[in-house]
Amino acid sequence: MNINSFGKWTLCAVVAAGVSVGSLAQAAEGQSASADLATLYNEHQRVLALRDACITAQPEGDFSGAYQDWMARHVRIIDDLENRFAAMIKRASKDQADYAKNYGKYQSEVLQLREESKKALLANREKLALQCVALPGYLRNPQSDIPALFPAEFKRVYRVR
Repeated sequence: MNINSFGKWTLCAVVAAGVSVGSLAQAAEGQSASADLATLYNEHQRVLALRDACITAQPEGDFSGAYQDWMARHVRIIDDLENRFAAMIKRASKDQADYAKNYGKYQSEVLQLREESKKALLANREKLALQCVALPGYLRNPQSDIPALFPAEFKRVYRVR
């Protein structure tokens, strides 16, 4: 499983945070809270894109069931990440109308990036077939848990205050 394809997602989350260009360099190095948040947020988006590509390529597979197992372990984390994403957009917005516009814009961008990722996966059917064979087992394995994959980022985002 390729877990390092988060450049576009990081950029989207950092932009949503209203981070300055100078801070963008820090985010790319993983130094900012926005970059850590984006890394964690990206994992869910990556899993969704891979699941969707596998469902398209191999509709007979147990991808939805495996994803539901993974989601059951991640529901609190995903809900919190979604809330943090919304809060970042709210902080970067002038007022409620601006927030509504920005939230829709960034959710649309996330969906578009996920669709682009799905299309890229579908473009290489041979490689995707191997990933799809491994996906249900991967999603059911605790090693696929976000805190296990990104312990440093998770610790920084969820540090005890």
